Amino acid sequence: MANKKILNQISLMMYGFGDSDQPDPATVELVESIVKSQLRSIVNEALKYNSGPVLKGESLVFLLRHNKYKMQRFVRYLKTRQITAKCGAVNSPVVEVVEGPKNNKLLDFVRFLDETGEFLDISEVDETKLNRMLRADQISKSISKEKYMEYQQARIASFKKIQSANSFKSWVDPQNEIEFDKDAMDVLSYLAFQTVAEIVDYAFFVRADVKSVIDPFETIAGTSCTTSIFKPHGAAGPGSAPSKVFPYQVPIRVHEVQEVMRRVHNPQAGKLNFGGPMPETHFLLAL
Repeated sequence: MANKKILNQISLMMYGFGDSDQPDPATVELVESIVKSQLRSIVNEALKYNSGPVLKGESLVFLLRHNKYKMQRFVRYLKTRQITAKCGAVNSPVVEVVEGPKNNKLLDFVRFLDETGEFLDISEVDETKLNRMLRADQISKSISKEKYMEYQQARIASFKKIQSANSFKSWVDPQNEIEFDKDAMDVLSYLAFQTVAEIVDYAFFVRADVKSVIDPFETIAGTSCTTSIFKPHGAAGPGSAPSKVFPYQVPIRVHEVQEVMRRVHNPQAGKLNFGGPMPETHFLLAL
């Protein structure tokens, strides 16, 4: 049975990423099972590169090396976390930090991996995150002050809020077979957060795809979509325009998330390219 604390945080995250303010409980449970399964696969993959009895954060970061856009997003996260730790907590999900302190073990490891300099170059626009922020801005402008405060709480929801209670570790490793260092737990909570975000992004795209029979990238009032699953991350073009959303839209349904996973695992059957070149997809969404 799913941990209620985990389900609650995922429900809040889904709302924060643009889902209904009352996410479908069945969908939340499905998302929970997908994220849990993906995290366990990520841990097993990281163990192949780990040295010693304790899983280190660096082994998890190493798995991001094939996707510069996701590595850049992770670098932004690390730099933001450094600044908020130095200046005090900032309860805002939209803070971006370009420069910050450099005494960070995980950042040092990214520098070690970054032979071309592209991982640490965060000057490039993050199209995926930009679309999420624009979607959130549209919702924020459409709701009451009371609802806005609720929405902001949803936007700062994360798996880190339950790490102290050991719920997160037991969720990822219920048999208590693996020892994690602190950095590993932080990276895992970040990857879990990003997995929820991508599932929501892609579910909206599936919904828009169903409604649009002529142009799958057309902006449709009352829906939300992202092009990131259909194009290389960071690619610009006609499909990169942000979608419009309503604050009280229909919750993401189970069948929409199921279709997302079908397309992720079978990109050709899912027609992710719409006649164009096949995108680089990975069945582990956070990577």
